[in-house]
Amino acid sequence: MNTNFSLREANLNDLSLLQPVFEKSVRQTCIRHYSKRQIDAWINKASPERWKELLESDLHFIVAEDTEKDMIAGFTSINKKGYLHSMFVAPDYQRQKVASLLLKAAESFAGRHHAEFVFTEASKTAKPFFEFMGYQTERKQTVSVNQVEMINFVMKKYLSFKTVSNENLSGY
Repeated sequence: MNTNFSLREANLNDLSLLQPVFEKSVRQTCIRHYSKRQIDAWINKASPERWKELLESDLHFIVAEDTEKDMIAGFTSINKKGYLHSMFVAPDYQRQKVASLLLKAAESFAGRHHAEFVFTEASKTAKPFFEFMGYQTERKQTVSVNQVEMINFVMKKYLSFKTVSNENLSGY
């Protein structure tokens, strides 16, 4: 598939578009690594109010749009200190470099705000992707999501000058 994607900052008008991407990504992709109970707890944590709260927080949301279909293919969120809060790609767009584009844009954002590194709490499903992108596992941890325990991994990548100054991503 030869799809063109554009990156842009998310806004409150995107609220209703983020939830389906998140839910499909978790339900269809993470089922290999998490139980139905864990997935339900994860999805039920995200309400329209919670999305609004996150969009109005210190997180910078970036969406990747399929320019041919005018659809959101994926999104990520990061703060100025380099905490990558989320990264979700719709199943139909996985393995098309959407996550790589989003992650590079997030890293560029963090670098422009003088973060030395980007860190995240990666799911079992996302861990191989982050490793491929140069992230190191700091530790495995058990977290409680809606009173259901889940395992994820704290991962970190130090930013290089090349990552920070990539002009192709600075103006998405």
